[in-house]
Amino acid sequence: MKPAPRTSRLWLVTGPVLALLTIAVVALAIIRVPYVVISPGSARSVVPLVTVSQKPGGPEVEEDRSGDDLLYVTVSSKVEPSGILALAGWLDDKAEVVPSKPFLGQQSEDENRALNLALMTNSQDKAKVVALERLGYEVGKTPTGAFLEDVDPSYPSAAVLKPGMTVVEADGQRIRTTDEMVAAIQAHQPGDQMDLAVIPLEGGEARDVTATLGERADDPGVAALGVSPVDRVAYTFPVDIRIDTGKVGGPSAGLAFTLAILDRLTPGSLTGGDRMAVTGTIELDGTVGPVGGVKHKTEAAISEGAEVFLVPPEEYQEAVDAADGRIQIEQVRTLDEALAALVEHGGDPLPDRQK
Repeated sequence: MKPAPRTSRLWLVTGPVLALLTIAVVALAIIRVPYVVISPGSARSVVPLVTVSQKPGGPEVEEDRSGDDLLYVTVSSKVEPSGILALAGWLDDKAEVVPSKPFLGQQSEDENRALNLALMTNSQDKAKVVALERLGYEVGKTPTGAFLEDVDPSYPSAAVLKPGMTVVEADGQRIRTTDEMVAAIQAHQPGDQMDLAVIPLEGGEARDVTATLGERADDPGVAALGVSPVDRVAYTFPVDIRIDTGKVGGPSAGLAFTLAILDRLTPGSLTGGDRMAVTGTIELDGTVGPVGGVKHKTEAAISEGAEVFLVPPEEYQEAVDAADGRIQIEQVRTLDEALAALVEHGGDPLPDRQK
């Protein structure tokens, strides 16, 4: 009887190993893992995304369509990716892989995406208000409720409240502002139940919920709902402004939007022709807030050839460390500081204008 060929004996050993490896690779490509891969996104010209037009009966506007050197930067986040994409993230020194539970909180991936789109809309509205008022226009404001940016999952209210809801009634009383909601909470003790009417993130009719109050961590004995509310406001703009950001979400481009609107509505160039990247939220009083992910945004700005990167002061050192001398980092606390920084780097000053 002839002995088995050497190749057959070798296949008996390697065949099962190769099969197991194939199964493992297929599993990594299919199975989603509970992580988020965060990496540099894009640095995109923001001024071309802004269009301005006159409203019927409104003030005349002259749109300056020049300039594409003002950049807003994004972070790429792959939520619960396949195992192979997570592995690629671990091997990429410019990426960061973190557990998805703290990233998503109590929300699903779809709910998180919808919330970020709502935050983007709010950011754009604030940018329009700040820019138009900076130029002397009047903007109508009507508070409509308390929008919940976040809900602390450790509080009992998390059983009925979710980020993105808007509180419009508390204990039978109309709620239009955050201050009114806080006053309603302060009328209670920890452990009390509070009747609320809330509009869900997707909109529609208000629905009634009953939330149990906890207590403030920094002030035991004082009732707390465990939420981060901001005023939800309906604005009446004298000028029609549209900002096309596609499916990008979140509030981090607020300052960039504000500068882009100002650049559209005034002659000259705020950047002076240099590529300037910008990040930071914008508040109605013109202050600039932190955004997160600034080290990844720094890489995106560098990849796009930006010469200067304006960041909130809270994230200045992180951006400097990430830049490692490859791009100049400037910290700005307010819109006025951002405008001054642009002028310092060769941009045209914003003209005075009264309406």
